[in-house]
Amino acid sequence: MSKFTFENMTYWKSTSKYILSFPEIRFVGVVNNMGNLVVGDYKKGIVPIAEIDQYKMCMEHALELFMKKDLDSTLGPLDYIVSKRKNVAIITIPVRDYLVLISTEPDAKIEPIIEEILQSLNGIQEDKRI
Repeated sequence: MSKFTFENMTYWKSTSKYILSFPEIRFVGVVNNMGNLVVGDYKKGIVPIAEIDQYKMCMEHALELFMKKDLDSTLGPLDYIVSKRKNVAIITIPVRDYLVLISTEPDAKIEPIIEEILQSLNGIQEDKRI
């Protein structure tokens, strides 16, 4: 995990706390366009499932999103990607030059969570400091 914390990145601090407040959320992180985890945190009491492969996972999601950007001109910009696995669901949301990477419990109702998270990210999308 990066030495940076959400507290050191004020524009992510309140949003990350909000996202982690959902009962089904396990992890929230911010990945840069190089696939590096810039900042992230697990919900208190959560045991990471894939901590060893975290770097690989971030790179995979960054690559997937940036490859899909080629279709933006015909299909429109990508709102989010969901990867559902047996033990976890992973939501990837592009925010300017970053990806917000969120993991949830596998049985979480994804759509309502995504809708609320997208609303909370609107302020970050418009923030010129990012």
